Amino acid sequence: MNKVLKYLAVSAALAMTLAACNQDTKAGGKGTTAASGGGAVLAEVNGEKITTEDFKAEAVSISPYAAQALADPKTREKFLDSLISKRLFVQDALKKGYDKDPELVKALNQTKETLLTREYLKKEVVEKSTATDKDIKDFFDKNKADMGSVRLSHILVKTEAEARSVKAKLDAGEPFAKLAKQYSQDASTKDKGGDLGYVEWSQLGSQSLKDAAFKLHPGDVGGIVQSSNGYHVVKVTDKKPAKDAQFDSMKATIKQDLDVKKRETLLDSVVKGLRDKAKVTTNSDALKDVSFQDAKAPGDEHQEK
Repeated sequence: MNKVLKYLAVSAALAMTLAACNQDTKAGGKGTTAASGGGAVLAEVNGEKITTEDFKAEAVSISPYAAQALADPKTREKFLDSLISKRLFVQDALKKGYDKDPELVKALNQTKETLLTREYLKKEVVEKSTATDKDIKDFFDKNKADMGSVRLSHILVKTEAEARSVKAKLDAGEPFAKLAKQYSQDASTKDKGGDLGYVEWSQLGSQSLKDAAFKLHPGDVGGIVQSSNGYHVVKVTDKKPAKDAQFDSMKATIKQDLDVKKRETLLDSVVKGLRDKAKVTTNSDALKDVSFQDAKAPGDEHQEK
């Protein structure tokens, strides 16, 4: 590989180096413990400092195993050399005005927008919508009768249209087991009438599946539920209520579900509030004509040059 390509792929190369050194350490290689120097200066490049915090931030961004790999002094030296090279590239690029290139400006602006959006959502939604211990306990006390375990059967199909067709047949009186065998994509349950056995409330990751399964009474067939696997039509054949002793084991799952609900509600409110105060226009005709045939991600133009 020539030097230009080598430096263009510097992040990938460093990641491989760190991974390899990490494997050596696991195999019994000796290394020193990483020093903790706070914001100590490790190097200066034309007056610009590279501190321990810079060093750690760069390392962690490349590999989750960096802390282990960089226990080796030689690996640390190589990694610092790579950061010095990177700083030199950036300084020279700025001198030559590469940061004014329109395509690069576009790519940088897109990155800036992504980071700002992430920070905005973190501050305005995530940090303001966390369930308290009281919220969790209140939810459990109110819903524990529906949060034990259910014996669940399902018919899994690929499309919503198929699910609607199956549901219509069920509503017309056709047996659930017969339709499961005929239409379900779940090979492990279709010949058993779609029977999944007893399922704990905390085992169902999808809130929509939880609502569909645990709000039903034995014998009831629920509506159509979408999951990552497709579309489900579910039936409850038996139900066991939760006991107070289960609260501790269910607390984390309840919190996760409540956090998601709170965030979705707050996000809808934030978006509505912003749009109500903003002047927004759209062009439906132009939207229909959007083509991705020649589309390129920002920054691709530079990689081709």
